Amino acid sequence: MRVFGWIAKMVKEHPYAVIAVCLVFTVAMGLGLLFLEGQVTYESLLPEEFPSIKALDQLRKQFGGIAYEYVLIKTPSATDNDFVEFLLGLDEEFQTDPRFSKGQIQTIEGPGGTTVPVIQSYLSPFIANIKSEMAKGGFNVPLGTITAEMVKQFTGKDWQGLVEQDYLSNPEVRKAMYGRFLTPDQKVTLIMMKVGSDLSQKEQVKLGQDLEEFFRQKLKGIPGTTFEIAGDPTLARDFDNHIRNKTLLLFGAALMLVVLTLFLAFRRFTDTMLPIVVMVLGLVWTFGFMGWVGIPYSVASIAVMPLLLGTALTFVVPLVARYYEEMVFHFRSVKAVGLAVTTVGVGIFLAAITNVFGFLVFEFSVLPPLRDFGLTCGLGTVFIFALTITMLPAIMAVRDRVYERSPEDMGKLKTHFDGLSRRKSRGLFTRAIDRGLKGAGDLAIQHSTAVIIVFSVLILFGFAQIRGLTTDSDLRKLVPRSLPGIKADFDIEQYFGGQQQDVILVKGDVLSPEALQAMAELEKGILEDPDNFYGEEQLYKEGGLTGLPDTLAGANGGRLPATKEEAQAVVQMIQDNNGFIVGGLLSEDGKEALITLNARGAQSTDVVNRKMRILQENSRKYLGPAGLTFQLGGITPLTKDMTRNIIPTETVSSVLSLVLCALVLVVIFRSIPYGLITLTVALAGVAAEIGFMGLMSWPLDVVTSLASALVIGVGVNFGILFTHRYMQEMRPGDRLASEALDTTMINLGRANVVAAIATVAGFLIIMMSGIVPLRRFGGVTAFAIGWCLITSLTLMPALLFRLSKHQRAAVERQPIEPETAQAG
Repeated sequence: MRVFGWIAKMVKEHPYAVIAVCLVFTVAMGLGLLFLEGQVTYESLLPEEFPSIKALDQLRKQFGGIAYEYVLIKTPSATDNDFVEFLLGLDEEFQTDPRFSKGQIQTIEGPGGTTVPVIQSYLSPFIANIKSEMAKGGFNVPLGTITAEMVKQFTGKDWQGLVEQDYLSNPEVRKAMYGRFLTPDQKVTLIMMKVGSDLSQKEQVKLGQDLEEFFRQKLKGIPGTTFEIAGDPTLARDFDNHIRNKTLLLFGAALMLVVLTLFLAFRRFTDTMLPIVVMVLGLVWTFGFMGWVGIPYSVASIAVMPLLLGTALTFVVPLVARYYEEMVFHFRSVKAVGLAVTTVGVGIFLAAITNVFGFLVFEFSVLPPLRDFGLTCGLGTVFIFALTITMLPAIMAVRDRVYERSPEDMGKLKTHFDGLSRRKSRGLFTRAIDRGLKGAGDLAIQHSTAVIIVFSVLILFGFAQIRGLTTDSDLRKLVPRSLPGIKADFDIEQYFGGQQQDVILVKGDVLSPEALQAMAELEKGILEDPDNFYGEEQLYKEGGLTGLPDTLAGANGGRLPATKEEAQAVVQMIQDNNGFIVGGLLSEDGKEALITLNARGAQSTDVVNRKMRILQENSRKYLGPAGLTFQLGGITPLTKDMTRNIIPTETVSSVLSLVLCALVLVVIFRSIPYGLITLTVALAGVAAEIGFMGLMSWPLDVVTSLASALVIGVGVNFGILFTHRYMQEMRPGDRLASEALDTTMINLGRANVVAAIATVAGFLIIMMSGIVPLRRFGGVTAFAIGWCLITSLTLMPALLFRLSKHQRAAVERQPIEPETAQAG
């Protein structure tokens, strides 16, 4: 292509200008990193039109959402005077602290028009009763300022005595609080705070940090007291720290291993670092662009870094290898650089175009993070390609052109490269690769039919495993269990049952006696549903279920209101006593009500399906006849919507990507056979990915579903560069296919081996991640890329060899036209 000749000329004649332009562009793109924002909430994984997301949006509008921060506190005695004083003063602390009083923690209207933060603890009814009595007596003193000694002067009991003897001694109180906010031994307690509904990602991260600091400061004076915090803001903080620290640390370790592999191959420090420079700049350009255009950083974006690493290696290593190959015939560095660009550059361009089309298939996904992933990877591939054919050869030209200034320098250069070539050829790494390539080439040529049959069986076996693939339903695995917020979540589950919340949003005349009775029967129906008993476990337990009917009955002497007017009066009484019902279980217009169900995180798809059936069928059974409608929200509907789309998305995106790649390959090679043969590498890689996951019984999740995109991209790169070089070797028309394959194997094959080993090494490091899906992603991708390499060195040469024999036989079968003498 002429454009590559022009690029080669610019690189040779104006390398400093090329480097300067790339650096200026790097600075411009790098500034976009300042605007890059993350999305780590579960709901960000799904589109707005999904039922579970619509329900969450409705809950946010009418009830301020359902997001809570949970503080698990372990203390020698939760009724100790110091600890009780701490709980009594929480409301006033949060009201006056600007870290929490500006919408970070939701508030409700209290007596006298004051705003009260939505904080629930085992003392909430106790605190409401004391405030009510103080108001009746005309006392307007912050509750947190009243010490145990002061209250003893008025009542004869300190705070501990009042709590133990006058409050927790009530059987109804113990029934309501034990197992929900307080353990029976009174040594572990739970505090819940409702999080503001309009917090940005950065505000959530800050809130998580502020809550940690607040409770550490307040509880350090109570001996033997420890705490843990769980919830979305804490998760956002932990995940933000993990991304910055642990993930980048792993990526750095992967880079070190890649550097070691490249050094063993090239034996030159600059050649080792150049691929890394290209990759790092490509990442800066890619993530900077994401910041500029507002593409958020999500869980799926974690896969972008290793993917671009693999892409950069498959682009850069063949170009550097071709440069050294040309140095043997054209001992002038700048000319060798230009020839490398004009020869390998075309193949890299074809690979980049195919990759971009393959990644854009993700735009058909229903999941927003996957659409962003496809667009980001497509742009990243373009950036890596641009850097590979411009900045990389420009740096190489600047590095080596100094030797062209005099014959003496040329002599030094020749001595340098002769020594470098000897070190490479004698190195154990190079000799091992060459022996392996020789064996693979002989196998492909001498036993081509057997190779094709064996690989066909293996590919079919791999794809057959798709029937056994499952999805991972526990969304908490998307972040490491070692993170403080996730550990706290599991600890809370141990003491107080699951806090993974599902919600039934009931719509209609919800305060009518008929509606209240229907909702009460719904709660009972859910608890008694046979599907609610899963082995020895009850999925939804009575202690984790809270609804408008039982709340009204609890405040009305244990019975449901008999009329709508009575229900309204009970609601007003609860509100007057600082109870959280309007905005908590009842909308302000009185037309919507909530039934909340806290449970353990779903450990399997079967549990998710059971829960969905329980909620849907019982809601239809009990609410429909009463003229009520409903929406389901919370973690189970969210999980159901996500997991049911993972396998279809994986299947459709992989099939579409392979089909589109096949069409592109046929077009760029102008040959159906060459195009399809090149595709076999990616086809074998995807089959290996599916087969490996099936054999390992690994489920698909949001992260592992991205592996096919990377495997197809890297596999296509191996195949395109191999086919392109083979066609170049066959172009003179006087070479046998076996000779062309030998030349391709020993030159480009070596480059592919180096790139593959370095890429696989990087993905094996990723398996050390604390994120379970990321570990699986690293393992399955490393295996599939290794299989892509094996396919490109065995099956592809075998198919190309058989194709050449078929073409030669067709030519030989053509009849030879006799020469006719010209009459004269």
